[in-house]
Amino acid sequence: MENFKEKLFSYVTFGKVFGHVLVVMEPKIFYHRLLEKQGKQEKADKFGYKAVKKWAKFVVKTAKVEVTVEGLEKIPTDRPVLFTPNHQSYADVPVLIHALKDFNFGFLMRMQLNKLFAIEQISHILHCVSINQENPREGIKALHKTAEQIKNGLSMVIFPEGKRGFSNTPDEFKNGAFKVVQKTGVTVVPIYMRDVFKILEGSGGVITPTHVKVTILDPIETSEMNREQVKALNEKVHEIILNESKKYED
Repeated sequence: MENFKEKLFSYVTFGKVFGHVLVVMEPKIFYHRLLEKQGKQEKADKFGYKAVKKWAKFVVKTAKVEVTVEGLEKIPTDRPVLFTPNHQSYADVPVLIHALKDFNFGFLMRMQLNKLFAIEQISHILHCVSINQENPREGIKALHKTAEQIKNGLSMVIFPEGKRGFSNTPDEFKNGAFKVVQKTGVTVVPIYMRDVFKILEGSGGVITPTHVKVTILDPIETSEMNREQVKALNEKVHEIILNESKKYED
């Protein structure tokens, strides 16, 4: 009986999210595109980010996910930054957008994710960059584009693991994400996300009400780093996030 209730809640939640996109988000997406066609990009961005943040809040609340956020005051507000969270779940995206609702940012995201329902449209609004992980040349182009976004004043999110870990312990970080730092000297903001995988992947694909925690860790200034220090960033940021995860070990 309990398993039936869990599945029913999951189906109802998926249905509500689907319906919200059709009834609420689609008209907003249409209006956003209209503003862009009229050359009103600044107005389109302001409207679009507000709409996506409301979508993320709806997803989180409908799934009965409680999000605790710590360290928001550490995020610089006078310049774009590079957020580098650990990657646990498909739910990372709405949770992170909701947790950092006072900030505008895009994602470097796998091309395959754009095939998911409504993600391509939301990705466009957020100025996300798609990366084809199976094509190294296209991957380099995506990193170049991400660097350009940062130079143009937009903060970006890159998941250095490159894939979902389904665990509170971060997998090894790939160095590719930090090549953006070489081109921008951007401030890196590590983020530790805890228990997000339990919302979906950790429960066999059934949506489960979960209390998750998002911790913003101390920013890392990179503008004065030499090439060797930048190359070592993947290990440094991984260690910072790994040490944060160990704080919860018994």
